[in-house]
Amino acid sequence: MKVIVSIQQTFGYSLLLLLGVISASLHATEIIDLSKSEFKVYSQNGEDGVIQKIFQSIGTTSKYYVEFGGQDGVQCNTRYLREAGWQGLLMDGSYNIPKINLYQEFITAANINALFAKYHVPEEFDLLSIDIDFNDFYVWKAIEGYHPRVVVIEYNGAHLVDEDKVVIYDAYGKWDRTNYFGASLLALYNLGRFKGYSLVYANANGVNLFFIRDDILSAFETSSGKFKHTNNVKAIYQPAQYGRGPNGGHPQDPKMRPYVSSMDLLYTK
Repeated sequence: MKVIVSIQQTFGYSLLLLLGVISASLHATEIIDLSKSEFKVYSQNGEDGVIQKIFQSIGTTSKYYVEFGGQDGVQCNTRYLREAGWQGLLMDGSYNIPKINLYQEFITAANINALFAKYHVPEEFDLLSIDIDFNDFYVWKAIEGYHPRVVVIEYNGAHLVDEDKVVIYDAYGKWDRTNYFGASLLALYNLGRFKGYSLVYANANGVNLFFIRDDILSAFETSSGKFKHTNNVKAIYQPAQYGRGPNGGHPQDPKMRPYVSSMDLLYTK
């Protein structure tokens, strides 16, 4: 009788251990490597796949996007979403196609909030994509009263991982096909943290950064998983791989124009 009881106790203890292992496995933190999700249908690089994976992970709310700098909307970061039933606002300095809600607007740091109000952008929406080839840092910094859950923004991958560089603001500045445009990864990371966003990825070609709002990311990490290398600038950094200029970027700026640091822009009045 004692032998039977002992066997039952042993079996019961082993079963509890097994159930504990299974439970722990089911609730283990998923580490999401966004590099495995890159694919393109309508995006320039692998943005379609990365954006899809991010929203599969954190969920959606309004399925509303805002994108500016996507030209005629044929190749851009939100067409894949638009074809899947999302709605939103597109703005570009050269194109006006109302049937896809694309309007011709010249965007500056001074007018971006007024443009959002003009087109009735909701205060909270799922995705903001910024690619205007020059003043990207300043325009994102200027946005107030609007809280996208995810931000995709172009960076200048020709700058090294430890370089904090932003072009001098020029409201009418445009890319002149040199490497003088935009901001470095480190500068945009600093801006993201200043605005309450975490950096989760840079795509493989060194073109776009992906940020998730801190409160959304925190809720996801509490309940579901983590994105690999979140806010680890050195691990996330991808150098430019699209040109023959310095560090794989566009040709060297012949004017050798100066840069300003993000820390000066964010914390110096």
